[in-house]
Amino acid sequence: MRSQQRTNQQETLQAGIVVELSRTSGDEQFICSLADWNFIRDLGRTFGWHATGTTYLPQHGERARLNPIKHDYQPGDSQDSKRVEADDGARWAAALHRARRSPFIAGMLRTHVQLQGASGTIAEQSLHAQLQSFSEFARRGAFTIALRDSQ
Repeated sequence: MRSQQRTNQQETLQAGIVVELSRTSGDEQFICSLADWNFIRDLGRTFGWHATGTTYLPQHGERARLNPIKHDYQPGDSQDSKRVEADDGARWAAALHRARRSPFIAGMLRTHVQLQGASGTIAEQSLHAQLQSFSEFARRGAFTIALRDSQ
């Protein structure tokens, strides 16, 4: 089913740059547009998620730092991958769960969809499903974020 979710996500994205989240083991991915990524991040913060920051992954031949410097959640390219820790992802997922129960969520989804040049119930339902998928993904443990070309 996870590979089917990934296929459906990829079909809904236009060609270009996307945000790819991956498990450290590489067996699971979540893909979304950069605009949707920023919406998911901001929605989490709006509903109480206090981001603890990401850490850069060591590059080939580098050693991991004992006290890594914390960074923002803006994805970089594949040479600039960042890691979101499991507890941070779980708190983010909990905030999105609160958001999905909010009486204001329908309007927030509608506004985001309209700002992206789309409209309609199907687009809003798709974004709502994407929030659910991300929440499930984030709840399952640490992950990396990076930009990649969807072509």
